[in-house]
Amino acid sequence: MNANLDTPLEIRDSHGRLCGVYHYQDPFKSFFRGLFTPSGKDVVAPPPPDHPHHHGLQFGLCASDVNFWEESLSAEPSNRQIPIGRQQSGIPAMLPPADGIGFIQQVVWARDTLVTFRETRIISVTAVPGAFVWTWRTTLTAERNVEIIKSVWSMEPGQIGYCGLGLRLAQDLFAGGKVYPPGTASGDTPASVSFQGKGAAVTFQQNATQANALFLSFYGGNPDFAFMALGPTNLQPRSLRKGESLQGTYIVTVADC
Repeated sequence: MNANLDTPLEIRDSHGRLCGVYHYQDPFKSFFRGLFTPSGKDVVAPPPPDHPHHHGLQFGLCASDVNFWEESLSAEPSNRQIPIGRQQSGIPAMLPPADGIGFIQQVVWARDTLVTFRETRIISVTAVPGAFVWTWRTTLTAERNVEIIKSVWSMEPGQIGYCGLGLRLAQDLFAGGKVYPPGTASGDTPASVSFQGKGAAVTFQQNATQANALFLSFYGGNPDFAFMALGPTNLQPRSLRKGESLQGTYIVTVADC
């Protein structure tokens, strides 16, 4: 597993099985496109023409004055146009063998020369019977006073945001899929939630004290795609003062079933 400037980072387990492909050269954000079960099923949907910013498993937020989720003004509502920012991704550095299979990455969130956050991101994977278990840790430190909003499309009271750590699920695997525990819905703050499809399942877990809010959608609904995300501001905005940090730990299990 080597990072270089020419190709995405392929992450394999100790048996050589491909676990995921991490793209860190994108101009807007790093992401996993290619997130595989042990049998080789890719659970990530490719980005469609109407949502090109749905890259894969990705982490993004939206502030009141700069948007780090959508990637063009045309993707925002006409009455809520927020300038677009970029996550300037450093080259991943491989973790020492004693710390597992994965990497650490420094990310600068900025619009032009205006820096909003500096992030330390640590991602690792462990193989267990029938599944790959990813741990995604982030420490996001504010470089200025900032208000993080729910999302650019969810400004009305009672609407749920969709930013945070999220992914759009492959239609061939997750059309008609079900969520467990039954009854789990957008706006909940679950310790664990699973989206189970045809032969594959994706589970998000978080520390109970973290209490990020869930966004969830299904094929055949509105919107008509399967998406799951946990976000620190999906229920209400959150303000950080310069020097304050926002931390998150997410466990993402990609399993055959």
